[in-house]
Amino acid sequence: MDAASCDRERLSSRTIGFLFLGIAAVLFIVGLVILPVVGFVFAVPLLVIGVAMLIAPESKACRLIRRGLRAG
Repeated sequence: MDAASCDRERLSSRTIGFLFLGIAAVLFIVGLVILPVVGFVFAVPLLVIGVAMLIAPESKACRLIRRGLRAG
């Protein structure tokens, strides 16, 4: 693993998080308009997953690589 793969890992995690947040927003809006209970049942877990993906810490390997790059 190198610094470039750490950047790709972070980018993919953020992309998936934003994708889940977008889907959750759409389901929330659909839930408000058409099927309130069903829309909220699916929107809330996706919202939680999306936020978790956005705030997830980077892996230990990437942390070690970044520390090594700063020190060296």
